Amino acid sequence: MMKASTTSHNNHYLNRFEQVINLALAKHPRTLAARIDLHLPNEASRNDKNVISRFTDAVKAKIKADRKRSKKTNPKAHDSEVHYIWVKESNQIGNKVHYHVLLMFNKDAYWTLGNYIAEGNLADLIVQAWCSALGADKEKYRSLVYFPKNPCYHINRNALTKTHDYQALLDRINYMAKHWTKQYSNQARSFGCSVNSGVLMGKQTNKHITT
Repeated sequence: MMKASTTSHNNHYLNRFEQVINLALAKHPRTLAARIDLHLPNEASRNDKNVISRFTDAVKAKIKADRKRSKKTNPKAHDSEVHYIWVKESNQIGNKVHYHVLLMFNKDAYWTLGNYIAEGNLADLIVQAWCSALGADKEKYRSLVYFPKNPCYHINRNALTKTHDYQALLDRINYMAKHWTKQYSNQARSFGCSVNSGVLMGKQTNKHITT
């Protein structure tokens, strides 16, 4: 179980992170996880509460369309659901907002992000989704999606203890639960994920968890 000091990290978030990853693996035994950062343009409103929901909806729609295209040329092409975790981050004076995001896909459908400046690969679909959420031109604002060093992890449900990536991923996203860059508020969410509350409670609902 993921756990850290409650003075430095939000253990509620850490528990949710692990649950989302494990549920992604339950759906896709071989999962590609990708860590990305999403930035807002200077002219954007930092109070746009729905931009991250528009992004995740856009990613899911673009993946669904991409899989449909793939099946036209290869009927055996794999489908992929999208699982995700996001946290809203602020700088020390609270006037600059960005998002840390973990996206998870079926590794049998997507095994890499691809070239970050190429067209039509997974990285490009993510850039398209963020620019769509912002209502911004992709070519002008594509740099607002930041792919950090070594962003991808390949996780195999049947070999978690034999592969380095699972624990490495948990260690990597531990950083996303730190307190000091969060602005907790009843008016705005600082965390969201693709796991519905019914799954976590053993019931089936369609509500997504946000905090």
